[in-house]
Amino acid sequence: MSLPITNNDIESNNDSNADRKYKFNLHDKTLPPVLRRLFKTPNSLDFETAIWEMANLIFKPRKTFRSIYYQRQTKNQWARDDPSFFILEITLLTVSSIFWSIFYYHHSFWKCLQSIFNMIFVDFFLFGFVIATLFWVTLNQSKFKFRSAASSSVEWAYCFDVHCNAFLIVLLGLYYVRFLLLPLSAVFGVLIPNILFCSSFTYYFILTFYGYSQLPFLKNISFILFPTVILCLLFIVGLFGVDISGLFGYRNHG
Repeated sequence: MSLPITNNDIESNNDSNADRKYKFNLHDKTLPPVLRRLFKTPNSLDFETAIWEMANLIFKPRKTFRSIYYQRQTKNQWARDDPSFFILEITLLTVSSIFWSIFYYHHSFWKCLQSIFNMIFVDFFLFGFVIATLFWVTLNQSKFKFRSAASSSVEWAYCFDVHCNAFLIVLLGLYYVRFLLLPLSAVFGVLIPNILFCSSFTYYFILTFYGYSQLPFLKNISFILFPTVILCLLFIVGLFGVDISGLFGYRNHG
């Protein structure tokens, strides 16, 4: 039995057919489909699915990553072609920045804009660009691919998708939960910021591992989990009063 086809499905299929072979290339002026659809009408966006993905990333992450595999089967591409998830994350970052600016720092309007810029373009985009590029370069090495799939390649767009998925936990832990627990800082000192920092980034790399483990042509990718060991060691160091989150710029957000 076949599922009904909507206009959005047709548009998504057309986008994926045109861009299924897209790979990140500094000399290629073709935008990946997720960015091209940013400039289309809101009717082409699927926020309902994006919210479903966010909820499952928090409570049932494997379910979200299974949907990525199904997308590959139906659209013949790994990366998202719908920027709804991406837009929601930027919205959450903007709201968080406004909360920190108004209720904690009492920023002026221009300082608030600067805070929004830092959270979105430094914490999210710059960090994501660096991480996505590192994994794109690393995982496209032959030693991380099965011999039978040597011609397969990891899309840069998919690497950034993996970052977006994993960063959701960092966003909630360090920007929202941290804000709600600010009154406890006077009692527990650096303990709560350190717990949130180490646990959020530990989950970040676990979700990153889940994301790349969906690609059937990759092997030997357990190294992605190595930072979780370092984070555990940093947490132990933090028990002696060291502000681990502050060392990485996440103690406060201004």
